Amino acid sequence: MNLGFDSTGIAFDVILWKDILRVLKPGGHVAAFAASRTYHRLACAIEDAGFEIRDQIDWVYASGMPHGSDARLLVDRELGAERTHVAGKGHAGAGYSDTNGFGGSSTANGGKTKSEWDALATEQGEQWSGWYSQLKPAHEPICLARKPLDGTLDHNLLGHGTGALHIDACRIPFRNTADEKESKNKNRHADFNSGPRDNHIYGADKADRTDYTAEARFTPNMLFDQSTAKELDRQSGVTVSRKGKPRASTKPGDGWSMTHTGAEYDDAGGASRFYPVFRYCPKAGPGERLTVDGILHPTVKPLELMRWLVRLVTPPDGLVLEPFAGSGATLEACRIEDVRCVAAEMDSDYVRLIARRMARPTNPVLF
Repeated sequence: MNLGFDSTGIAFDVILWKDILRVLKPGGHVAAFAASRTYHRLACAIEDAGFEIRDQIDWVYASGMPHGSDARLLVDRELGAERTHVAGKGHAGAGYSDTNGFGGSSTANGGKTKSEWDALATEQGEQWSGWYSQLKPAHEPICLARKPLDGTLDHNLLGHGTGALHIDACRIPFRNTADEKESKNKNRHADFNSGPRDNHIYGADKADRTDYTAEARFTPNMLFDQSTAKELDRQSGVTVSRKGKPRASTKPGDGWSMTHTGAEYDDAGGASRFYPVFRYCPKAGPGERLTVDGILHPTVKPLELMRWLVRLVTPPDGLVLEPFAGSGATLEACRIEDVRCVAAEMDSDYVRLIARRMARPTNPVLF
């Protein structure tokens, strides 16, 4: 954001991540937010420090603000011409408001509408009408990394209590009975007379396949805010599950391809039901964007998102390390989730924001 705290390149400093690696137990996880254009630098620094890159979680949102420059206006300005207002109002060349983007965000162009600046300035500029310098941001990547294990995962879990992700704590709840039925019916392997898995290289498993009986959908690596989920459902439409066609097989043990027509379900819903959907937008709500004497943190993370991450990576009786506390969203998330947390923040103004946040009464029932 071209602010003092992130202009030093600290997030891309291998020495920083080596220090974090040093204090973590084997199998300890890191979840680090990045910008879409510099994610590679963050991930490389984390990897070069000795971590294993395990995954990338995408936090997808709809309220990003487009910051791209209008190529048409830039060309006009370079040629010394200023676009005139059609109705003779306003300051020529100030730009215009663009609300055609996903989520209805507007560019900071003087609050003028596009039609107000449509008068031709130069023919050369008009050739670049509709061209901009960059895309609108709509996702924030999170680098998920892990300190190398001490041996195998089971050995590490028994010896250090770390290394795995708490999937069940972050599963996607079924939206209704039909949604649950649809998900489980697709995975009724035993009902399909499925025998042991057969593989030409490794041979067959000794045990038959079992049914999928989880109480919620498996945790994915993509997260949505409500606006994005609504738009996804609008584009996907309401999908209705239908009775499967007969599936024939020429040899036993193929599982899904065995002939079976009995599994039916009548689930209906949008595609967002397969992803976690948080009720807060990426720009945290007013109740989370605290101010102290006019001080406001510019990059407050949604509390519900931070709670989800805390649940995902923190083992039983674990301790969360937050090296960049900011406004204290991670601290409050840990308090609600009943997880211990150690945080650091070098800006004294932001420390005051953290103190204000942590002084508020927290009722986990409300979340």
